[in-house]
Amino acid sequence: MTKENKIDIIQKHTDIIISTITKHLPTTEEEWELVGFVNKKDDIYTFGNDSKILGRLFEVITFDALEKSANELGFQLGMSEKQTVYPDYYFFDSIGNKIGIDVKTTYRRSEKAKFGFTGGSFTSFMRNGTKNIVGHYDDYKAHYILGVVYVREEKPTHGRVKLDKRTGIIPAYKDVEVFVQEKFRICGDKKGSGNTDNIGTIKASNIQPFVYGAGPFSYLGEDVFNHYWTNHPRYTDSKEVRDSLFTDLSSYISWIRKTDSKQASILQDKYDQYLVDYRKQTELGNIDY
Repeated sequence: MTKENKIDIIQKHTDIIISTITKHLPTTEEEWELVGFVNKKDDIYTFGNDSKILGRLFEVITFDALEKSANELGFQLGMSEKQTVYPDYYFFDSIGNKIGIDVKTTYRRSEKAKFGFTGGSFTSFMRNGTKNIVGHYDDYKAHYILGVVYVREEKPTHGRVKLDKRTGIIPAYKDVEVFVQEKFRICGDKKGSGNTDNIGTIKASNIQPFVYGAGPFSYLGEDVFNHYWTNHPRYTDSKEVRDSLFTDLSSYISWIRKTDSKQASILQDKYDQYLVDYRKQTELGNIDY
């Protein structure tokens, strides 16, 4: 079995937004390779491995692709004026429809280590519509994550370098991989961390599950994703409240069964199918969750 046909259980999701943005993204290592900040005296100040700086740099690189994609698709491109306001970028049309696009970055700790992203807060705009979001949550017809994965360079160039010596600079990162996928399709049923109210994505040791949109909500649907995370217990909730709700999809389905046994059975069947396909896919060896 070749590598190309190993991924045949969980089907790849794509659409016009994904294909258009992907088409315009840089395709070579050199195009992703930024080496530092330049002043008017032709000095390059190299940057270290600070993940916040690198994340912002990747946003800058992707801006051109998003602008070209918006024009091709008949949208305009907007961007959040505040770092804490969702989304990083958005497409919008003349009647107020929006498509949210968040740029997420992470790095590989080792070749086989699993990585993931955060899918944003589940206690702000998802619950009241207007908190920490451009416009209203209902204005958004879809939500996408443009994800960037990289490897930290162990011995990058540090300090100031003259512009004419730029080819000798060793960048702070390498081996960049990128994907575009609908947010709900790559999010999981666990929080991003225990002491925050951020949605966690699936975790994998390679980028393919993110490219394919191979998360459980691809089977359960976006409506279930929204219902799950708008009812998920918050970090600040009391133990009594947390105990009355759920912490994963199995306990969520049990929670649904208390009021709607038919819907719970439908969800259980879909989730069971996901778990079966998940196991088959990992056995093929190309996707390692």
